[in-house]
Amino acid sequence: MQRRITNALRAAAVLGAVSLLAAGCSSGGTDGGGGGDAAGGDVPLTYMAEDGSCAEGPAEGIDFAAADEVVKSFETPNEAILATEPLKEPVDPNTTAVYLNNGTPVAGLFQAGLQAASEAAGIKFVNVDTGTDAQSINSALNSVVEMKPDIVFDQSVDARFFQDQLTQLQDQGTAIVYGGQLNAEEFGLRDSLGGAGSIEVNSDVLANAAVQLTCGTATEFVMYSIPEIPASEIQNEAVPAALAELCPECTLRIVDISIADASPADKIVSDLQANPQTEFFISLADQFQIGLSEKAQLAGLTNAYGVGQSSLPQNIQQIADGTEVAGYVVDFNMFMWLQVDEGLRTMQGMEVPYLDGDWEAAAKAISHIVTIRNADEYLTPAGYVALEGFEDQFLELWGK
Repeated sequence: MQRRITNALRAAAVLGAVSLLAAGCSSGGTDGGGGGDAAGGDVPLTYMAEDGSCAEGPAEGIDFAAADEVVKSFETPNEAILATEPLKEPVDPNTTAVYLNNGTPVAGLFQAGLQAASEAAGIKFVNVDTGTDAQSINSALNSVVEMKPDIVFDQSVDARFFQDQLTQLQDQGTAIVYGGQLNAEEFGLRDSLGGAGSIEVNSDVLANAAVQLTCGTATEFVMYSIPEIPASEIQNEAVPAALAELCPECTLRIVDISIADASPADKIVSDLQANPQTEFFISLADQFQIGLSEKAQLAGLTNAYGVGQSSLPQNIQQIADGTEVAGYVVDFNMFMWLQVDEGLRTMQGMEVPYLDGDWEAAAKAISHIVTIRNADEYLTPAGYVALEGFEDQFLELWGK
């Protein structure tokens, strides 16, 4: 991959790290952020340095080794897509795939990826606007049933709003790809990418990253959750549970920040000011960190260190600059190509790689931990790309 970071940017990254990462090379609890020694005074609070080293730690009772192993496995670049077996049969050009689009910005992002992959596979792609209210969803799904599609992609509409039509589609033999939803089993559907299994893994990764990036020395954490997103309900339980496995003595506060908040970085600053004992945070939306470093400096904070989920290109730039510690990124384009692959394989009665329950492998296929050590590899307009040229690998398996 072309490395687009310049020498000037590298210099800026080193200088920027003084404000956000320099504590990784020191062992002072007061300077490190939050104050005090970790784990009952055993080891001074320490943040991981830019080169991945720890000046101190880990503290007794904190399983840093396990956390470090997990995080490093999510830093390892992909070499191939999950699927390895070619389709049993050629793709029928008369295959019709319908996408249920509720009109939200995220749904639009999914549409673009699904449509590109479907057209590359040589199947007909139909975008159906469902809206978000029960009446419009019901009307839209009635029209979908009449189409008798071969595949339905549903990444944005909860099945509880169209249970009757879902039964009809299943009776017609339609392959339902129910990605990004949390209640697949409730409706006899298979949990897919972005579903409950994926979220459990993501929660585990975030907890491990929090322990690893604090060198196993921190015990006071906070998680900035998102009340409007159903996945947060799972993560509000799964992240604390994963953290407790690594650090039984650690505490994790959960603070809600609305995804629609005009200035989530200000909310984080206010929370950290009110809770100076906090040593590290987890954000379920990494966009909350955009501009946080500057606001934290103005407020005189020394504990504004964290890792965020679903990083945007601006977050990756901040990480490269040294003004953000780490991000847990996802390649939405790869996500959508895998969903099309799932639909084609389901149609042909084939196994789907991740539907055997190996959600960790599925997460590694589309997600990655980004730090200053590798952020420059992902400084592209599109942000994180899980695997350069992955489209060609899919097309080969699809006989294209």
